[in-house]
Amino acid sequence: MSSNTTSSKSSDTHHKPLGFKETATSLIIAFMMAFIFRGFVVEGFQIPTGSMAPTLLGKNVRFSSPHNGYNWTTGPWTTTSPRSRVPARVQGPIEVTDPMTGLDQAETNRKLSSGDRVFVLKYLPMLHEPERWDVVVFKNPGTHENYIKRLVGLPGEQIAFVDGDVFTRSYIEGQTSTEGWDSWAEESWSVARKSERIQRVMLQDVSHSRYAPVEVTPEFRSPWDGVGSGWDGVRTDSSYTFSGSGEAKLVWNGVRPLTDRNSYNQIFKGFDLYAKPEMPMQSSSNYRPFYVSDLALSADIQMDDSAVSATPMISARGHQFRGIVDPGAGAVRVEMREDVEGAEWRVLDSGSISTRSGGVIGVEFWHIDQALWLFVDGKLVCGGAEKGAYDMTPIQRASAATGMSPEELARDRESGDGIRAPGVLSRPGIYRPAQVEWSFDGGGFTLHNVRVRRDISYKNMSRETARIGIRGGHPNNYPTLHDDEFFMCGDNSARSQDSRLWEDDSIVPWVSELIDDRAGMVNEDLIVGKAFVVYWPSMLKEGKAPAPDIGRVRWIW
Repeated sequence: MSSNTTSSKSSDTHHKPLGFKETATSLIIAFMMAFIFRGFVVEGFQIPTGSMAPTLLGKNVRFSSPHNGYNWTTGPWTTTSPRSRVPARVQGPIEVTDPMTGLDQAETNRKLSSGDRVFVLKYLPMLHEPERWDVVVFKNPGTHENYIKRLVGLPGEQIAFVDGDVFTRSYIEGQTSTEGWDSWAEESWSVARKSERIQRVMLQDVSHSRYAPVEVTPEFRSPWDGVGSGWDGVRTDSSYTFSGSGEAKLVWNGVRPLTDRNSYNQIFKGFDLYAKPEMPMQSSSNYRPFYVSDLALSADIQMDDSAVSATPMISARGHQFRGIVDPGAGAVRVEMREDVEGAEWRVLDSGSISTRSGGVIGVEFWHIDQALWLFVDGKLVCGGAEKGAYDMTPIQRASAATGMSPEELARDRESGDGIRAPGVLSRPGIYRPAQVEWSFDGGGFTLHNVRVRRDISYKNMSRETARIGIRGGHPNNYPTLHDDEFFMCGDNSARSQDSRLWEDDSIVPWVSELIDDRAGMVNEDLIVGKAFVVYWPSMLKEGKAPAPDIGRVRWIW
């Protein structure tokens, strides 16, 4: 009996309900922990604009093409023109173009969406410091509003944007030059390269054979031409078959120019996704595209009964770059040479794969950030950020991209100073277009998922006008960051108001006095933290009730 009585009392004591005091104390502690956690560890933010599109989305319109089912986003129709400040919807009829086919469609098959919501991990000194390519939330020095951009420049560096890429070098006071065409020729510069994981996130679709139209109309033109007898389906299907023998080629025909056009921006009047840099602008709210040469080619090759060697090649910057995959011999390599008759190929890296004859092999070749990457079946087998790298200084890169010598660039009638006049490098028409192709040798095969993507390209001209320069876009106007400053750019380079474009008198007075008075720089005291996950994707607002696009929950790199 005694034992049972004791057990009953213990049980009663354990389940005794908490009083008001205990409950209030628990709630206060919970709120305090939540505020501390929000203030020092993790905080949630909503993306306000499309400056990071398509990596991260603000308010947007999601379209589905009736021609092929391809999904893509554009900016919201409430967005205003930079100069007229008139909403896009009332500027005139909005013509939406399917980016994969170039076919127009009416304002149908679309869903309105709000901005992505992200969690931001606060930076903690000595534990978690900002790194290049982080997606960062910070206080804009000019408005003190929360902005989200990609971190491209670190403290103590100099930054230059040439042909879409980021060049950096360390600054030593009293030793490192700060301006002049000769300063871009110095060997201390190096291109800022990305890791594979970050690079994959930053690649943007240009073309994908999977999204050929179901019903081919005369308005559709395939971006590829098959060279050699035996091709079938190149102009009409999502898979391309070669039934001949010997060498065959698949050549990019230029129907879709390889430029920095972002389909997210097509809401503005006069926007042409297929415009070429040498074409005149159609409206004051438009802008000329730039040719790009940081490209990624990929295809799945279904070999019939024998091994088929594949050679993807990109011709750009006065050079040819190629990857060679020979599954019969089990050999792979990446090479480059000058694009002149008689030039010899230089092997940057080589490797091996398992031999095979027949079956499907996935080949992916990158020419990005002055490096060649070769993947087979999703695995890096050759090249990369170190083994596949080649070097150019900023002035060498500018010369290679334009075909103009350093002396011609400096003496050009529109050389400019990069501040009051943007200068020669801001003229899209002087850059040489890239050419891409695939070569094959062996028996019959079928190509699936033939895809072209491009890297993010940081424009060298203001999006609003061609009369002013941008920071980092000219040898007389590239920033030198102090030991507590960072430089930020948006992934939607052509429509991002970021460190490149902030005006000299735009800083809030108290920020200028107490934190940092240099335009274009983001002081460490203004940085909130790193965005690391989209925990609540854009809400789809059409239908019976708003719903998040759960399939787009993802990590941010």
